[in-house]
Amino acid sequence: MGIATAASLLAFGWLRQNEMEYAQRNFLMTTLIGERNGYILTPPEFVAQPFIRHIEWSPDGNYAILIQTAARFEGEGRNLQGDLRHRVLAWSRKTKRVSVLWESELTDIEIDLQSDVQVVFFKDMPACLLAVREDKFKGDYDSPVWGVYHAPLNGRPAKLGQFTGAFLLAPPEDTQRYVIWYQVDAETMNQVRYFYTPVSPAGKLAEPLPLSPAATEIAIYSFVSGKGDVQWYTDGKQVLVPLFAPPMYDEANDTFIYNKDARYVLWNPRTNQEREIAPAEVRAYEPKRVATLSVDHARQQLQHKGAQGATLTTWLGEGEGATLVAADSALAEVSPQGDALLYVAHGAAFYRSLIVLSRDDLRQMDEEAKIAQYVSQGKQIGLAMMMYAMDYEETFPPNFGNEGVADVLQPYLRNRGLFEVDGAFAFHYRMNGQSLANIVTPAETEVGYLQLSNGRVVIYADGHVKWRPNR
Repeated sequence: MGIATAASLLAFGWLRQNEMEYAQRNFLMTTLIGERNGYILTPPEFVAQPFIRHIEWSPDGNYAILIQTAARFEGEGRNLQGDLRHRVLAWSRKTKRVSVLWESELTDIEIDLQSDVQVVFFKDMPACLLAVREDKFKGDYDSPVWGVYHAPLNGRPAKLGQFTGAFLLAPPEDTQRYVIWYQVDAETMNQVRYFYTPVSPAGKLAEPLPLSPAATEIAIYSFVSGKGDVQWYTDGKQVLVPLFAPPMYDEANDTFIYNKDARYVLWNPRTNQEREIAPAEVRAYEPKRVATLSVDHARQQLQHKGAQGATLTTWLGEGEGATLVAADSALAEVSPQGDALLYVAHGAAFYRSLIVLSRDDLRQMDEEAKIAQYVSQGKQIGLAMMMYAMDYEETFPPNFGNEGVADVLQPYLRNRGLFEVDGAFAFHYRMNGQSLANIVTPAETEVGYLQLSNGRVVIYADGHVKWRPNR
């Protein structure tokens, strides 16, 4: 069964227990029984080469933005030198293709994911607005100038211009995006004026507008500073601006007294109008959340040949349930719809689709797959038992104890793990040197069994195996 066939069978609920076990063993297909749903993680698919530093899904879950740093080394010994090239990539979930939206020149300057690049997606459109501090990677560390691009996620980006101290504003319920920036008066060199420029989903740049007084009040703290702590009103289109009175100086105590009572103003980027609202009218925007899955990272200590090391593992969880996704992985993001996962392992990016089932259906499929696995182990033990009997005049091993008999059968199996269930020894032997010739009904005579929590895999004297659930 190929990967595509396995995925198709899973998607339509046609996967039988032997196929489930086969897919788990051969195609790294894993399962998660969560608090609300059951999930099947399809095999990993390669997305992008190292080194991926950041993953951000589009709101519709059809695309993702990846930030990559490629390293190149030249020279030998002490003359070895390295150069970096930073890229912003767009990945399409439908086509599985990666396109380059922006690429730096070769540089020895690191990229700061918090202060050097901004990405906002357009609502209901396969496009994003991208801003990068390009001059920094040319050696001008303190340059406040940003290059801003309109980037179709399935086409070529177009540079909209350069803006001083740019900040990208993305109202969650508006189709337009906005570039907020400032301009220093060329004559006085100290007067700063703030502007914003609407950008349409098609990438059309409108005429710049001066920021309203309320928006200007917070621009230096929230927008242009790069903090990005913008609070949206409940309609998802207006910025909720808290305004505080300036602190008053207390001469007697030589300290400042801060007023904790705020006035609230709504600023509408569409109209550049603002209006004050009462504190009782303050309602913050709450985005719709579909996914209930979480990603966790755990550090694992390793040891080999006296050397010690550590690695980060990525786990996908829902409630108290969790499943291992990848080792040597410190970055992962679940799609907004909770039906896919992008993660980084060994620096490269990978994708896994999530098939959502009911908890009960998946628990039954998982249980059947485990039973099939242990029935297979029982068949191999039964075959080893028959081979031993043939070598010793059709006589079963003496009862040296459960683990002793496992040792006797080891030359016929070369895999002691076949006697284990969930990592623990679980084989029970019921014979003691009996001859096959003296067994009247071999098909009904138990030789031994593997004990599971919900039943046992019984091995019979004729070599066949049967699953017997607990009554």
